[in-house]
Order: sequence, then C-alpha cells, then structure tokens
Amino acid sequence: MRKHLRLLCLVLLPWSASTVLAQATNPNERLDQFEKRLDESEKRHQAELKARDERISGLERQLKDKAVDPTPTPADVDKVTSDILKDINSRNPITQTQRIPASFNPDLAVVGDFRGNISTNNVNPARNRFDIGSVELDLRAAVDPRADGVVILPVSRDIGDPLFFRGKADIDGPVNTGIDIEEAYIFLHDFGVPNLTAKLGRFHLRFGRQNILHSHDWPTVDNNFVNQAFLGPESLNDSGLSLSYVIPPKYVGGQYVEVVTEIISGEGGGEAVLNNDAFVDSPALNVHVIWNTDIGKDWNLEVGGTYLTGKHNNDNRQNVNLFGADVTLIHTDPSGRFNNQLFMAEAIYGDVDTSRTETQHALGAYLLAQQQINRDYYAGVRLDWTENPLDDQQAVWGVSPYVSWYWSEFLRFRLEYQHKGGDVKSEDTLYFQCTFIYGAHPPHPYWAMR
Repeated sequence: MRKHLRLLCLVLLPWSASTVLAQATNPNERLDQFEKRLDESEKRHQAELKARDERISGLERQLKDKAVDPTPTPADVDKVTSDILKDINSRNPITQTQRIPASFNPDLAVVGDFRGNISTNNVNPARNRFDIGSVELDLRAAVDPRADGVVILPVSRDIGDPLFFRGKADIDGPVNTGIDIEEAYIFLHDFGVPNLTAKLGRFHLRFGRQNILHSHDWPTVDNNFVNQAFLGPESLNDSGLSLSYVIPPKYVGGQYVEVVTEIISGEGGGEAVLNNDAFVDSPALNVHVIWNTDIGKDWNLEVGGTYLTGKHNNDNRQNVNLFGADVTLIHTDPSGRFNNQLFMAEAIYGDVDTSRTETQHALGAYLLAQQQINRDYYAGVRLDWTENPLDDQQAVWGVSPYVSWYWSEFLRFRLEYQHKGGDVKSEDTLYFQCTFIYGAHPPHPYWAMR
C-alpha cells in the first residue's frame, strides 16, 4: 500500500508544480478577467437603475391621472344636493338659525359691587349697613359688520337715600331688590356718513362727564351731589336716538370737536328733574359738545357743554331746562413712573317748573382732584355744593377724601370719608367698596388711568 502511495505522489507532484508555475507566469490574463467581471457588474447596475426610473415614472403618471377629477355630471350634482337637503331636514328645526354668522356667544362680563358704610346719621336706614349694591350683567357683540349690540342688566339691592334727607319723612325702610334695563341699544358705527355714529335704544344720556359712567366706574364710592340732585341718584337714562358727529379736524384748526344730539322719550328717572311716565306728549332733546386738546407735552384738556330740555312731569305745561359745563384735565408722568394727576369739575344750572306758576332756579357744582401714588394706589378728594333744583332755598355741601387700591384690573378696594352739611342734618360717614369683575369687560374710561 505504501508503495502505491509513493508512486501516486511521484506522478501528481510534477503536474501540480507545472500548474502553479503556469499561474504565476500569466498575470496579464488574470487582470483581463478581473476587468471583464467589473464591466459585467457595471452593466447590470445601469440596467437596474434604468428599470427603477421607469417604474417611478409610471407611478407618477398614475398619481397625476388620479388627481384630475372628472367633470361632475348633472346626476352627480343632483345626488349631492339631495343628500344635503336630507341632512338638514333630519335635524331638529328648533336648533336651526337663519343667520349662522351671528350665532356666536357675545362678550359677557359680570360686575359685582359690594358696599358698606358707618355713619353718625342713625335715622337714615341707608346708613350703617353692608350689602351687595348690585350685580351687573354686561353683554356685547357684533350683530353686523356695521353695528354692535350692547345690553346691560343690573340686579340691584338698595334703600332710598335722598340727597336732601329731612328725617323720618324721607325714611324708606324696605330693601328694593329688582332687575332693570340700564342700557340696551344698537351702536351703528358705519352707515355711510364719515365721522357719524349712532345709538338706537336705551342708553345713558351724554350730559356732562360722569353721567355716562356706570356706578362701578365712578372715581368715588358715591355719586357727586350735583348729579344726584339734577340727574338722579345714579344716572339719567332714557330711550331714543343718539347721534354723534366728529367734525373733521381740518374745519376746526386741527382740534377734536364732537357734537352729540339725542332725541329721547323724556321719561327720565323717578328722582330726576326730568320725571315723566308715558303721558308726556313731546320728546326731550339733549345736545352735548366736546372739545379735546393737548395743552402741553403731558397735559390733556377736555371741555364739554350740555343743554337738555324736556317736561318735569306728566303735566305737559311744566318744563325743564338744564345747562351743564364740564372740564377734565389730565397730567401724565412722562417718565412712566405712575405719577399722574386728574382734575375734574362739573356745574349744572337748571330752570325747573315745579307748578304752572312757580319755577326754581338752582345751581350746583363739584371739583375732584386725584393723585396716582404708584401703579395700584390712588388718592383724591371731592368737593361738592349744590342747591335743590326742586327748592332753590335749600343747599348742601360735602368734603369727601378717598383712597383706591387696585389689586388688578378686575379687583378694586376703595375707602372714602365724607362730611356733609348745609340745609340737612350734619353727618360723617365712612364708606367701603369692593368691586370685582370677571369676563370680557370693556376698557375703563381714559381718565381712570388703568
């Protein structure tokens, strides 16, 4: 066996050596084969890329063909219309509205006004008590691109508190709780006449400066004496049409001049000199003119004048003619450190028929000065003096210093001391007020500096 293996090795060895020698001695042949394989791989790769590009192009053509919708036929249109009508008819008709653009929620605010006082006058039931004076619901919304709607509904709790309190004869013990329509009007801010706007409905008359304010926007806890005597405990409201026109500045030397004309029913209020029911046979007229200008770099001045004429009561032969003047002066701290000052003054003169043979000629005024101490604190004082428009032999005066503390735009505390004298029982009263607001409340008056 070993002999045969040796013989086989002797035969294979020369063949293997010749093969290795042949491979070692032909390198060009090996290089040619390698290049040939590379060429074949490149050709296969190019063919694969070409096939991929063709597939991508085919897919793009398919997507493009699918994106082009065919033109709908009349049958398709009828089917879609029928489906829409069926969907509408299937819904509850009670929930449907005809004016979809107006079916949104209005801006809503709730204003709470808590008040209390401690007084030396123990006879008047409106003194020495604490109560929520009013809760006011304020709704505002755009009802049309050219008109806004405003509705203000206060729920109030109060006791009669006449300015000229004479004693037991004027006691009104029960707490009067009720809801009122303080304002409800459409504000037309664009109806084809430049600079002309209008209110249609029930609103605060533009008499003087403070009468247009709601009670929670007053600079003091209580209303000034002259407005209480001539216009009512809070404000003079009425129903009718109010037109406001801003004269183009080029006609008035570049100044701001506004003229307000109001034609109202003449009902007035229960304690105002304009006091009627529905029996008055002629409307009342109110005209208010405003001039506003900057008198210095940091000083703004506004001057207003008002004339109101109407009937005193249901006797159409008893007339009321009121003349008013108001001035508002504001100094703004140019450094922005809240060192601002406010000065306000109003005066009213009235001719009021108290019978068919007697006419009262009364005059009243107030002056208010306020200093902003810092961002949140204000301090001020109000001086009052007025005659009784229904009895010009009576007069009352008062001094009322106060402090306001704003926790924020929506929460304010106020403390006011008042000394009252004249042809009434002398009294000293300490007032406290907490006013809170939540919701989309409109901006405060520009002179509030908040």
